[in-house]
Amino acid sequence: MAKQTDQLVALIFGIRKLFHEQVAQKKKKSASVLQFLTLQQIKEKKPLMHDLAGYLAITPPSVTSLVDTLVKAGLVKRLADTEDRRSVQLAITARGEKYLAGAMKEMAMAMRKNLAVLNSAEQKKLSEFLAKIITANK
Repeated sequence: MAKQTDQLVALIFGIRKLFHEQVAQKKKKSASVLQFLTLQQIKEKKPLMHDLAGYLAITPPSVTSLVDTLVKAGLVKRLADTEDRRSVQLAITARGEKYLAGAMKEMAMAMRKNLAVLNSAEQKKLSEFLAKIITANK
């Protein structure tokens, strides 16, 4: 069982690497994977800077640099936290929403291309397995 689990872990990391490489090839036109994750998290949670650093598992100075890039691009804005003036809350801009939607569409197209090697029954099984993992970890 452990060997099979190790193989699954390796395959999951392999899929992640494949996806990351495909996104990186288009980096000139789209956000990096880290920028994409950041925009997605900001849209969903409107996090404080330190919360975003924790979510992304990067240092506060790194998240500051990342957010600076997104602010300069007009994709994100900083807001004063109403409860603590020392904290900075993040919000996605209308331009950021549009950019994120385009990036999601581009990534979905890449995923569809990768999934096309599976027939309909295989895609259904994969969907069921992934849904089971996600449901069990909520």
